Amino acid sequence: MPKRFVGYLHIQDPLYSILVERIFYDVSNPTFRVYQISYRQVYMYLEEQTNTAIVCKFFDINDQRQDRLNRLRNEFDNLLKLRTFGFTSPPYLVVRPLTKEDSIGLSVVEEYIDGRDLDYFFKKSVFKFEDSLLKSKLTLLAGLFSEIHKRTMTYEGYDVYYNTDYMYRLVDYLFENDVLNYQNANDIRHLIDEWISKGILNHYPNCIIHGDATPTNFIYSGDDCITVIDLERMRFGDPAYDIGLMCGEIKHCYMWRIGDGLRAEPFIRHFLKQYVKARDDKHIDFSSLTKRIPFYMALAELRIARNKYLDWNYRKRLVNEALECLKGGIRL
Repeated sequence: MPKRFVGYLHIQDPLYSILVERIFYDVSNPTFRVYQISYRQVYMYLEEQTNTAIVCKFFDINDQRQDRLNRLRNEFDNLLKLRTFGFTSPPYLVVRPLTKEDSIGLSVVEEYIDGRDLDYFFKKSVFKFEDSLLKSKLTLLAGLFSEIHKRTMTYEGYDVYYNTDYMYRLVDYLFENDVLNYQNANDIRHLIDEWISKGILNHYPNCIIHGDATPTNFIYSGDDCITVIDLERMRFGDPAYDIGLMCGEIKHCYMWRIGDGLRAEPFIRHFLKQYVKARDDKHIDFSSLTKRIPFYMALAELRIARNKYLDWNYRKRLVNEALECLKGGIRL
């Protein structure tokens, strides 16, 4: 969403003292303009004297969903952890966290990154045919993923059922909300079972993955710098998860905006080619990697189909696309 001015931070607000004491301690009587920058509880605070902007992300301390609370509370530590692998200077950056305060539901305060997210360049391609510009941004993103996955590689195991259980839950949700009919829901469940029984998703070595590879979570500054944000879902897992989710997002971009999924194919191929080129790693079985990607593309389409702001028929199209991805992946 475009940023929306919502007022000034009151000096009696507990957040004010946190910002003054921990971040703006050298500013006399700072004043903060407040902008909402996400439909979730994410706001930008602009200190007027220094013209310094920060981002604050909040959670509901009374939320009964413990898994969600844990994710949000862990984001500060996740950002710090990934930065320790060298993502503190261009071209690949992890946004810098500044503080947190669980008692008021403040999951993280972080620096504000001035730039354009990946979705901006998707729209440039869709509506202005600036395809070479998009490909250059996808190349940079592929390089970022490659470095995250290489630098954090481990032979420690991960729960392969984490991803399949997630897909089962998505199917249940979509069925309960009438996006999936009974037959398609059962077909997808049977295909998940088949993916598990064939062992296609078993993978070593593993690495840290972003876990929520959507276009708005990657910010471009200038021509050759990309910053990753929103690490609440970061975990150890299959590198194909990040790559497959992004491929699914690329497909969705063109299906949704112009109704043409085929228009996405050159960009998906380019992104995969650049990732493989950047990984150039003897520890990686690229044949196995490409076989796993259709599963995660299907997962991406099912995730997107949850969004109620999307046209009903388009949500149906997304679940059909997911079904075809799962079928096609089994045949590879």
